Amino acid sequence: MPNNKPIIATTLSGLFMTPDAWKNAHVLWFEEAAALLNDPSVRELANEENYFEYVDNIMQRLYPEMSEEERTRVARKEYFTNVVKYIQINLDECVRNDVVEYFMSIKDRFRICLITTNTREALTEILSTAELNDLFDIIEYSEPEEKDNKDLVFKRFIELNGKPIIYIGGDRKASYDFCKTHNIKCVFANIGEEKEDDIPDIENVNSLDDLKDIIENLS
Repeated sequence: MPNNKPIIATTLSGLFMTPDAWKNAHVLWFEEAAALLNDPSVRELANEENYFEYVDNIMQRLYPEMSEEERTRVARKEYFTNVVKYIQINLDECVRNDVVEYFMSIKDRFRICLITTNTREALTEILSTAELNDLFDIIEYSEPEEKDNKDLVFKRFIELNGKPIIYIGGDRKASYDFCKTHNIKCVFANIGEEKEDDIPDIENVNSLDDLKDIIENLS
């Protein structure tokens, strides 16, 4: 029997979990690459806003014999291994239990769906470690050989499930650009204790209560 409940699409990092694990994982990845290459300048690239643009070049230096697809697969596996390690060590600080509890309470009215650039393998371990296995009704992952590109994942999700009535995201501006292009209502859930800068031209919510108001008024 088809499930016709409306879809709320979400991110994981920045909404249900603090972004710390993902932010610290990329810093650790650059530190490890710098050590392997014996090049301290690589470590500094982690501080660049567009740090991900340097990954391909670093991987070519580390693994010149591999194909681009193989390098992408290895880089992502190393990165997500660091994400999981951080969560395992800092579990109590990573999960926003009040947000999880609220979304669990509305599952009788909405399908709670995750659109993520985490791979299936990594996300399975992340959700298990964080005890979030029952939260999502639908999950669209990133393939291991794909670049970190949420547009690809979002497109696949829509092809399989249709458009969500809202996308609730973190601080990745590209996700909102996609939503605006495809006429999907979107909000930036800037609800952590340490606030990120607001994203221009996007509805920003700064507390769980404000986010609840938006969801309760969805039509």
